[in-house]
Amino acid sequence: MKQTRRFVVILIIFVVVAGAVSLRSAEEKEDLVFAESLDKTAAVVDGKALTLSDLAFYIAYEEGEIEKKAYIYNMEDTGEYWKLFNHYVFLRKEGKDAAMDMAVHDAIFYELALAEGIVLDEEEERRLANAQYDFWSDLEEEQREALGVSEDVIKESMRRLAVAEKYQYVLAAMEGKSFASYSVDGSAYEELLTEHTFEIEEDVWSRTRFGGITVNH
Repeated sequence: MKQTRRFVVILIIFVVVAGAVSLRSAEEKEDLVFAESLDKTAAVVDGKALTLSDLAFYIAYEEGEIEKKAYIYNMEDTGEYWKLFNHYVFLRKEGKDAAMDMAVHDAIFYELALAEGIVLDEEEERRLANAQYDFWSDLEEEQREALGVSEDVIKESMRRLAVAEKYQYVLAAMEGKSFASYSVDGSAYEELLTEHTFEIEEDVWSRTRFGGITVNH
């Protein structure tokens, strides 16, 4: 009887522990509510965190670009386009990777620009203001709520992008290379990346449902 009771107690403990582990695992894999997770770190670049708030602009931009193509592909069901493969990769993943890659690229170039004292001139400020207005205005209220960030956050991300882009032109000129070579998929940028550190926080980024934030697929 004692052995039977002991076995039952051990079995109960095992079931409880297994259930807790299973629940924790399920919770970890569950998609994040983007607007409620803005302070979570999605990547670390040169020791500095890139939060989901920092990535909001890039995600909204990439989702919007894919959705435009999806509408042309099938205006009755844009979700069909999101399921396509491109070079053996789902367009959804390709777009998500692009959003992260652009954010990392701009984070690196922005810091380099600051170190060199790069600032926008009056004409560049004017063009930036127009772009900021257009981008925010094109977002519907539901999309803004889904992102959960303010207009100022989007504006700041776009400003950093503009400064990073300006430095990209400066660096390309100094090195005698093309602007494109320092873009995300450029050979000069790939070489530059070896001088920097970059790590994705998979527990956050893998649970960020790209294609399900400003669009619903």
